[in-house]
Amino acid sequence: MKSTIIKPIIIIGCPRSGTSLLFTLLSASKHLWSLYRESNLIWSDYYKFKGKHFNNESLADSDLDETSKSFILREFHKYALNNQYIGYFTRDHLIKHSVFNKLVGAVTDCNLLYKSLFLKEYRIVEKTPKNCFRISFINKLFEDCKFIFIKRDGRSNINSLIEGWRVPNKYIRRQELDRPLNIKGYEGTYWKYVLPPNWENYVNKSLEEVCAFQWVSSNRAALEGLSKIDNSRKYTLAYEDLAENTYDVMKNLCEYVEIPFSGEVEQLSVKPPLVNFVTKPEKDKWKKNINLIQNIYPVIDPMMKELNYTLSF
Repeated sequence: MKSTIIKPIIIIGCPRSGTSLLFTLLSASKHLWSLYRESNLIWSDYYKFKGKHFNNESLADSDLDETSKSFILREFHKYALNNQYIGYFTRDHLIKHSVFNKLVGAVTDCNLLYKSLFLKEYRIVEKTPKNCFRISFINKLFEDCKFIFIKRDGRSNINSLIEGWRVPNKYIRRQELDRPLNIKGYEGTYWKYVLPPNWENYVNKSLEEVCAFQWVSSNRAALEGLSKIDNSRKYTLAYEDLAENTYDVMKNLCEYVEIPFSGEVEQLSVKPPLVNFVTKPEKDKWKKNINLIQNIYPVIDPMMKELNYTLSF
């Protein structure tokens, strides 16, 4: 029996916008399968499979042909699990060390055997912020998917990006670049988080300008991509609502994506976990870097207004 992925849930949003929290909550559902990590390896393998040169995150529907579609669907099918404990253990420990390759292979083989024997179809939840730049591509890949777009106040989001850029050896997006980085306020040599189109114009800018560019570009790509998606297949929520009123937000979201609001999803919504933070979450934490954030007010103001945020205190 061949099992098929149906009605996948695609979480998109700028890095550090709350996508990890939302993904952690939804992937706790027994009704959804998941990679329990971002799908970066699948996308990297897609470029290798196609022999394409990676320049930035953008992929259009014209980049997806039938052979590519079969390849990517096969990869998602291969690695999607339905056990968060095995999933997160594999993500956090096993796949990081080549010595565990055989064990990872055994887990994958058992997973595929189970699907082939017992599943005709199943659903996944997928979270990769870079997918903001691939909406038409993903919409062609998963024609019945639902997009969940999470937005966040640009000041808080950009502050979190700044913090992440400053953490050594984490969140690295690209090690080998066409040109050296000379980002003011950043001592590293690697580009972090997303690579939007025209990133090359920011290699000599300040760190706050780079992060503002990433925030604006991610949200612009998401809004433009989603504008072409039917209203019944897209849902927008604010990080602030998710963080402050998790239970009600998740209850409404589960109804929208048609999964029960029960079990571990409901339990986690009562007391949300701390996930993927650089420093402990705190309301208005961005004000500690207010001098940097105010420098980019003119850059972020139009997008802030479009997302229904204000720059007032």
